[in-house]
Amino acid sequence: MKKSYFSLLTKAATLSLVSTVALAQNDLPPNAVSGKCYAKCLKPAQFTTKTEQYVAKEAGKTLSVIPAVMGTETQSMLVKEASKRLEVIPATYKAVSEQVLVKEAGKTVTVVPAVYKTETETVMVKEASKRLEVVPAAYRTATEQIFMGGCPAGSYLAGSWDSGRKAFLRADGSEVTGSPCKKLDAVPAVLKAETEQYVAKAASKTYTVVPAVYKTETEQYMTRPAYSRLEIIPAEYKTTSEQVLVKEASKVLTVTAATYKRVTEQRLVKEASKNLQALQFGYKTVSENVLVKEASKRLEVIPATYKTVTEQVLAKDASTTLVTTPPVYETVTERIKIRDEYTKYERGKADPGCLSANPDDCRILCLVTIPAEYKTITKQTLKVPAGTREQTTPAQYTTITKQVVDRPASVREIDVPAEYRTFTKQMLVSPSEGGSGGNAAFARETEVTAQYETVTREVLDQAARVSEREIPAEYSTITRTVLARAASTREVAIPAEYATVTKTVLVKDAEVREQSIPAQYATRTKQVVASPATSREMDVPTPCVAPGTEGTSNPFYSRGASLAGGGSCYKTVSKQLVATPAATREVEIPAVYATRTKQVLVSPATTRVIETPAQYETRTRQVVASAASTREVEIPAEYRTVTKTVVKSAARTTEQTIPAEYGSYTTTAKQSDNSYAEWTEVLCDNKLTTEKIIQIQRALKAKGYDPGPIDDVIGPRTKAAILQFQKDNNLAVGNALSLETLKALGVQ
Repeated sequence: MKKSYFSLLTKAATLSLVSTVALAQNDLPPNAVSGKCYAKCLKPAQFTTKTEQYVAKEAGKTLSVIPAVMGTETQSMLVKEASKRLEVIPATYKAVSEQVLVKEAGKTVTVVPAVYKTETETVMVKEASKRLEVVPAAYRTATEQIFMGGCPAGSYLAGSWDSGRKAFLRADGSEVTGSPCKKLDAVPAVLKAETEQYVAKAASKTYTVVPAVYKTETEQYMTRPAYSRLEIIPAEYKTTSEQVLVKEASKVLTVTAATYKRVTEQRLVKEASKNLQALQFGYKTVSENVLVKEASKRLEVIPATYKTVTEQVLAKDASTTLVTTPPVYETVTERIKIRDEYTKYERGKADPGCLSANPDDCRILCLVTIPAEYKTITKQTLKVPAGTREQTTPAQYTTITKQVVDRPASVREIDVPAEYRTFTKQMLVSPSEGGSGGNAAFARETEVTAQYETVTREVLDQAARVSEREIPAEYSTITRTVLARAASTREVAIPAEYATVTKTVLVKDAEVREQSIPAQYATRTKQVVASPATSREMDVPTPCVAPGTEGTSNPFYSRGASLAGGGSCYKTVSKQLVATPAATREVEIPAVYATRTKQVLVSPATTRVIETPAQYETRTRQVVASAASTREVEIPAEYRTVTKTVVKSAARTTEQTIPAEYGSYTTTAKQSDNSYAEWTEVLCDNKLTTEKIIQIQRALKAKGYDPGPIDDVIGPRTKAAILQFQKDNNLAVGNALSLETLKALGVQ
């Protein structure tokens, strides 16, 4: 695609276009320079746009109703006739007050409950185990010369020869360093003296009133720890005949899966504690009757009675209201031209009479007329103007009631007896239950047992095991000297040494005022084992040269040394070896855990004694100061204000103008027809490299135009971006690679 575009640009310099408007065949770039490329492009017709407004909705009028203004008028109406009321002047009393003890001072025992904290722990409910899988053994047959090795008398062979690792290996698989022949030499224990401080008298506290009590204790401490001394027991040898393995024994393994059993156990969830029940002080109640109000007389008024009369009163005058009707519009449409008719050139097919072998040398351009464009707009015109209509509201009435005296007020006398009141007071007795002293006298202690929960978990009852079927090894008999008993050491125990010290310890703390007595320290020296008695292996030269070490310098080889019993260092045997022994592969089965919570006692329950103050109350009794009497009070007539609504001004309408609504449309007018631009210099094909195209795309993107992906291809998006850039910067349009455009983009 890119190459065809490049060729079209190159050919543009030599194209001679033939059109119906008789373009000359020899239309070539004037003053052309060799090595440069030129192009002549068609300039499209130029248009201008303008926006025009039209009336979308005609102006109209709306009517607003100003409602009638109502006013209120008030008038007084008799609702209750005047009368007389008898008012009682009650007897007056004077009060006598006194303070009386109603409850003696005492004590209240409050239980401070025990405090617990919750702890969370993880409990295993099923143990971890392993599942075994059998891997059967494999064999291989091999003939080899076995290096037996040997040691002189008085020494022992510290390991066996491993031909694979070319070294003597001990029973634990580690290599023997130095000579394979060893003898044991005892290394005695080493002691060292250490000095330490011990507490001769423990720290304590003294009190001003009661001094602390001490007792003297005697204890032993170690001055030198026990240790052992090693004595060497020399190795013993014997000559034996033994069978040499020619085929290793093997096993056929059968896996028996592990079994589990469920174990139920009790787990502590809340520690045992003590519950204290407070024992309160007891009281006894004493009662007595006291006169609180003397006998007297009360005057009771019998009020006047009334009867009710009902009548109707005008509350609101009749009136009229106005209702508006909105204006009505009708919709009409109109067709408006928004773009003029214009012409443009379109490229036709190749001229069949062209004499050139290249059909692009003869092209036909046709002038085509593009018709004008129209748009239909909608607008609203006023059909019926706004109006009003009248509605009548009838008058409103309200019902009122009034009261007239039916029977006047009177009075009657009632005897009021004296009033007495029973008062009680509480006397402190003693605690209902008690103990020897302290808080025990005020509380009963109840044991709160610990709480347990039953936890069931699975434990391994029988581990997975492997049933083995033995395949016996095959042996041949050889004779050699072997170590009957290896050299060893005997440990002689040396007992520890002790010394006696006396120290003072605290038996009972002092009370009341504290005074700290610092601890007293003494220094003592004892011997400790710096390094215990051990044995060490001494290298002994051997006449046997290990395979693979011939010709090397070996300080432990001695040609003159002789083997114990005159044995040989080598023996040749043929045997079958287990290439891979039967084995099992362990598959880990993880343990299963569960989270449990339990409550742990932080502080036990205690009691607190609170002093309760004595309670007093004020007793007041009343005596008659003046007897009850009556006085006559005039009750004036009662009137009620009645409010009614009257029309102050009638309802009317006001007229408001609705402005016209406008719409807009855009029209396009032709300024000039399409024509050919002048010849302009363009970038030649040999200079349009991949790097140059990428530079053009990056420059467009930097100036805010979207060239599409930066892919060294001048595609449709890149062309559109160049065309828009040319229009925005008043450059000649139509050719993407004009030098004028490249210079404006900053591409050199």
